Amino acid sequence: MPPTANAVTLRTMFVYAGIDEAGYGPLFGPLLVGRAVFVLPDHPTPNEPPALWQTLAKVVCRKPNDKRRRIAVNDSKKLTTPAAGLRHLETGCLAFAGAAGHAPATLDNWLACLGERCHETLDHLPWYAPCNDRPWNAIPTCVDAGELAIARNMLTAGCKHAGVTVADVGAAVVLEDRFNKMVAATRSKAATSFTFVANHLQHIWQTHGQHAPFVAVDRQGGRTHYRELLAINFPDTAMTVLEETPRRSAYRLQTGDRSMTVTFEVDAEQAHMPVALASMISKYTRELLMTRFNAYFTSHLPDVAPTAGYATDAKRFYRDIEPALATLGITREMLCRQA
Repeated sequence: MPPTANAVTLRTMFVYAGIDEAGYGPLFGPLLVGRAVFVLPDHPTPNEPPALWQTLAKVVCRKPNDKRRRIAVNDSKKLTTPAAGLRHLETGCLAFAGAAGHAPATLDNWLACLGERCHETLDHLPWYAPCNDRPWNAIPTCVDAGELAIARNMLTAGCKHAGVTVADVGAAVVLEDRFNKMVAATRSKAATSFTFVANHLQHIWQTHGQHAPFVAVDRQGGRTHYRELLAINFPDTAMTVLEETPRRSAYRLQTGDRSMTVTFEVDAEQAHMPVALASMISKYTRELLMTRFNAYFTSHLPDVAPTAGYATDAKRFYRDIEPALATLGITREMLCRQA
């Protein structure tokens, strides 16, 4: 991961971060694991982070279509509807990215500002690769540029007034080939996903560890014990188990002048605004890439309906495109993710 785009030099600060994923279970498309990092004035209870929705209540809310035109920040599933499409996700993601110092104009710009380079070599995955007929998507895709500028300016001013800095937005984009290699090596989707959670934790540790960050991670599956996984990724740190319950597992890592509290929580995106934003970043990025995926196949097979890549509809989609795969030079192993 590259250094944070918006360096923060406050003498006394509270670093509050969230990690969440999108695309864990589909047959098609990438796995996304996003992060969002905020810096606030010093906070007296480091194991209980502030209610950031409340701190930024003048400019953010949980519900879409707010009468005060505040920016909706919530679990991505609650912001994506057939009527709204990506509108709420796009407004939120690009407004917060703008507050962190980014102004992406195309999808490849967006991936770069998230710290990704996967888009630089895509010849082996033609459904994503740019070409004359399908250049990189311009963004925003469904929000007027003027509306987005208003949202970004409002958010930036609101954060400044509240003493909040959007320090970092990022994501790991795990395309099909990399996903399949890692699942084959580990024999586990969960282990593959946690690899990228751990990479984000390492990034936060290296960038902000001297300020004792608090990091919330949305729990996937029923695992309640993370001590061994954390010990593998942070071998030179002392670890304290703060809590291990069916809903929340919490740990403190410490070495020298660095420390970090990490929690894994059920429905973390409802309790922690940074996790909700990480969920939005992951979902928005995956949807942009799935737009390219579908555009490639519908350009060759105009009668085939697009897919989101999940479950039953993915099987339908594969049946529809299978007769053309050999002509396109695509094998099932290239296209489909391992279960």
